[in-house]
Amino acid sequence: MSGGQTSTRAAIRSDAAGWFNLRLSGDMTVDDEQRFQDWIGLSESHRTAYDRIGRAWAIAGTAAEDPELRAATDSAPAEEAPPPRRERWRFLAMAASLVLVVSLSWTLLPKDLFGPVALDTQEQVFKTGTGQRTMITLPDKSVVTLDAETMIKIDLSGTERRVQLVDGRAFFRVAKDPGRPFVVVAGGKSVRALGTAFEVSFDHGNMVVTLAEGKVRVAEAVPGRGSGNSTDMVPGGQLSIGADHNWTLSRVDVEKETSWTDGRLIFMGDPLADAVAEMNRYSERKLVFKDGAIPDKEVVGVFKSGDVDGFVKAIELNGIAHRVETSGDEILLSGN
Repeated sequence: MSGGQTSTRAAIRSDAAGWFNLRLSGDMTVDDEQRFQDWIGLSESHRTAYDRIGRAWAIAGTAAEDPELRAATDSAPAEEAPPPRRERWRFLAMAASLVLVVSLSWTLLPKDLFGPVALDTQEQVFKTGTGQRTMITLPDKSVVTLDAETMIKIDLSGTERRVQLVDGRAFFRVAKDPGRPFVVVAGGKSVRALGTAFEVSFDHGNMVVTLAEGKVRVAEAVPGRGSGNSTDMVPGGQLSIGADHNWTLSRVDVEKETSWTDGRLIFMGDPLADAVAEMNRYSERKLVFKDGAIPDKEVVGVFKSGDVDGFVKAIELNGIAHRVETSGDEILLSGN
C-alpha cells in the first residue's frame, strides 16, 4: 500500500472515531447529525470505518461484563470497592479507552483490526491534510500528535526509535526505554530523548523545538564536517533554528505553544501575518488579504482551530481589518 493510500485510510479512521465519540456523548446537534449523514454517505469506506469502531466498542463492552473481571472487582476489599455508579463508569472508561486505542492504532496494522503491528519491521508514513489532527500510539506506548498539514515517517526497526518530520508540526510524548533512544530528525537536525514530551515543527527549512517535560539534546549534522551545533534543552525552552543555521534559544509559555493539540490557538501579541497563517492551517476557506498587504498589527485572543469566521469578527471588532467579500474557498480582507 502506498503512503498516500495509508494516509487517506488514516484520515477516514480518525474522522470515524471522532463521529463515534460525538454521537456517544449525546451532544450532537441537528447540524452535526446532518453533517455526519453527509460524511458517512460519501463512500463505503466511511461506513466501513465507522462500523468497525462500533464493533470495537461492542467488544470492549463485552470485556467489561467478563465474569473474571467482575470477580476481580467483587473480591476487592470493601473499603476499596467503588460505588455502583463509579464502577459502571470505570468499565465504560475502559471500553472507551479500547475504542480510542483501536482507532488510533489502525494505521499501524497491515491487514485487519487485530493483526500484528508492522512498525517493528518497516517504515510507516502518516500524513494529515488541512484542518486534520490525529494521534498515533506506537507499539512502545509513545504517543505522537500530528498537527494539520504534517507528514512523518516512523521506523522502529533499528536500535533507536526514529521519526522523520518531513513537514509540519508534531507533539511527542515519549515512553521511557533507556536501551532505545527516541530520535526525531528534520532538515539535518536531530532531537534525541529517552522519556519526555516535546514539540517539533519544520517548515521551509526552519525548525522549532519546544520542550514541555524532561530533557532533549538537539544536534546538527553538517555535510562534509560531521557534527555541528548541539545543545541540551530544559522544560519551557524553545529552540529556533533558521534555514541560515542560526540557533536561538528562548523561554516560552508551553501551554500557548502547544495549545493546538487540544484544538485551540492562543495568540498573545503575535503578528497578524503569523496568526493568519495558523488559522489557514485548519480551514479550507482561506483568509486572504487584498493585494497581499497584511497590516503590521498584533493579535491577542483564543480561538477554536478552524473558526475563521470568529477570527475575522474579532479582528474587525478591534479595528485591525475588515471583510471585503466571502466566497466558497476564501475570505478576502483589507486592512483598516
